Amino acid sequence: MENPVQPSPPLWGLVLAGGQSSRMGFDKAWLKYGGSPQWQVVTRLLEQVCERVLVSVRPEQLQPDGIEVIPDTRRAGPLGGVLSAFQRKPDAAWLVVAVDMPFLSEKSLEYLVSHRDISRIATAFLASDGLPEPLVTIFEPSGFSLLLDFYNRNHLSLRKFLLNAEAKLLQPVAPDELTSIDTPGQYRQATE
Repeated sequence: MENPVQPSPPLWGLVLAGGQSSRMGFDKAWLKYGGSPQWQVVTRLLEQVCERVLVSVRPEQLQPDGIEVIPDTRRAGPLGGVLSAFQRKPDAAWLVVAVDMPFLSEKSLEYLVSHRDISRIATAFLASDGLPEPLVTIFEPSGFSLLLDFYNRNHLSLRKFLLNAEAKLLQPVAPDELTSIDTPGQYRQATE
């Protein structure tokens, strides 16, 4: 008797918008690109490839209207946001995108989703330094307990998690799309 094909876990999107934005001096989620706040731009992108999209924010942060938010109470950076998402919906895979990547395209997300490997803990792009880019990654539900264990051992780096996990790593379609905007100078340059 053959093993039945495992259905893919549903793919939900998570906009990581809970960072401190200390180098920018202003909440990056509310920076405008093309007239819309960046949290909204990333949400629209994720809506093209995900069943549902939520935004991860710090509890004290200004929260966007019209979308479900997940408060990140751990204060553990992006890893805390991902863990909060898995606690909300542990049987979903989460396509995580940082709010500070304004050049990211639907084409890149479609490529990542079409090359998703549900037998792996995650599917991620490689950054320009040859290491996994954790802030545009699909985390599978099979990795939730490993991620939680990683956190409980006081490790907070999603990149280190991906390096040690059985992640599928892909060359990006357009490497420049993985550029994050972290300072006022970078923002001015990106919007010129």
